[in-house]
Amino acid sequence: MDIKKILSGMGPYDQSKIEKARADKLKEQRGSGAKDVAAGGDKVSISDEAQLRTEAYSTATGAPDIRHDKVAEIKARIASGEYEINTRRIAENIVKEDLDFFS
Repeated sequence: MDIKKILSGMGPYDQSKIEKARADKLKEQRGSGAKDVAAGGDKVSISDEAQLRTEAYSTATGAPDIRHDKVAEIKARIASGEYEINTRRIAENIVKEDLDFFS
């Protein structure tokens, strides 16, 4: 005789009752919205800066105005070793853009 078989289905700790209670609670949480679900567990918040970066990245990658001829030309110049990066000009442009932005 197996005692587990005799006691199965009896008492408040029956596995099927626990699983049903979990399923009911999950349905209730899903129905009442994500805020209630997060209240009982981990919470994730995304900063305004991260949201802005994500939006900028999505916009940049989805831009249809890529100049494929220019990209091909630069790739060819890099491959041949002819492409030189003018770091001074890049730095000047960055500073100029920052000054224009904050003015």
